[in-house]
Amino acid sequence: MKRLADRTGALTRVIGLGGVLLVVATAATLREPPPEPPPRPKPPTTTGALVSAPPNAQPMTKRFQGLLPAYPRAKAIPMGRLEANGNPMEMAYFETTDSAGEVMEFYAREFRRQGHRTATEPDGAGGGAISYYDSKRGALVSVTTVGIGGKPPRTQVFPSIIDAPEGMHLKAVVPASLPRPPGATTMLRLEDRNKGPTEGNTTITEVAQGTPVGLASFYRQQFEQRGYVQKDARSEAEGVQLLDFQKPGERISLSLSPMGGPESGETLVTVVLERTDSAQEP
Repeated sequence: MKRLADRTGALTRVIGLGGVLLVVATAATLREPPPEPPPRPKPPTTTGALVSAPPNAQPMTKRFQGLLPAYPRAKAIPMGRLEANGNPMEMAYFETTDSAGEVMEFYAREFRRQGHRTATEPDGAGGGAISYYDSKRGALVSVTTVGIGGKPPRTQVFPSIIDAPEGMHLKAVVPASLPRPPGATTMLRLEDRNKGPTEGNTTITEVAQGTPVGLASFYRQQFEQRGYVQKDARSEAEGVQLLDFQKPGERISLSLSPMGGPESGETLVTVVLERTDSAQEP
């Protein structure tokens, strides 16, 4: 998985219900064989996970497994190592048919049982994020939940650990000013509230439908409509697209990485919003 180095320092479970209905007609008691009963309706088919694991993602570390309790009846998939505002981050992913609220309650109980004071950020749609800061390890431990519709409904869950100084703040809602491709799923939004040159910077990590090239065109059009000027655009190995945009007081850097190869239908999007000094901009 391609990391974004920003300037801030950034089942299939097909329920095969096969039933065979045997109709036994007895000629001695019936003049005509009875009509065959209508076929039994099939239950709805459940598709696979909505988010694919990145290729060659490194296994979860022992620290990750120790700080983030395993959720019952769910298997976490490593998403790999990333960066958020220049801070190393490790993330995993799993899905469950439990509601986002149930997942949040589980981690709230577990974190409190470990003696941590948690912060909760609802997303307004039943999901959200729960986190705590581990001062001994210098890490922000968080779990983001996203409720998904369907039958049965499912919840996408993204546990993560970010090595960062205290003052990093987790949120569950993406800034309204950020253009988002249809169907994008937000895994993380991290704000830097530390005093200094990175104060006010935000990192957003999402999974979007489409290829990096197609999404690059989408973002280019959207940001230009919002008054940004494209400063840089380049392609790197494995189909990764990098874009930079700027307008007075703000700079945006994007990294678009395919989740399963250059022609994959899913892309990992990392967006870094940096506050800049307009007087010093070229």
